[in-house]
Amino acid sequence: MDMASLQIAVAIVMHDGRVLVGQRDSLAENAAGLHEFPGGKVEPGESPAAAAARETLEEAGIVVRVGVMLDAATGSARSGRIDILFFEAAPLDPTALPRPPFAWVPIAGLANLSFPPANDHLIRRLMAGHSGQQH
Repeated sequence: MDMASLQIAVAIVMHDGRVLVGQRDSLAENAAGLHEFPGGKVEPGESPAAAAARETLEEAGIVVRVGVMLDAATGSARSGRIDILFFEAAPLDPTALPRPPFAWVPIAGLANLSFPPANDHLIRRLMAGHSGQQH
């Protein structure tokens, strides 16, 4: 069996200076108790952007429009290496309330949350790009 990496697509859903964030269950197999953006495995025949949109709907109940890829990272899970693709996304209905454990968090508040290490570069970029700017 080859050691092909697992491809994960993640949606960075932003609106009005906030970003959609959830917290993994404390008993989760990977990254237990850590915060996360909606995302998951890219299914066979599915584009990473489509996977990011599908996972956001499944996990948070939010329909999004997926834009450009913001960043990519390599991480590890119990099953092996994972390649993570982070996509910019916007809610089609900004008034829709996300399904728990997801919630809207001010971008500046990301520094106070614990994410898996593979998210560090992206979070620094989000916070640097947001400081002093209105979106």
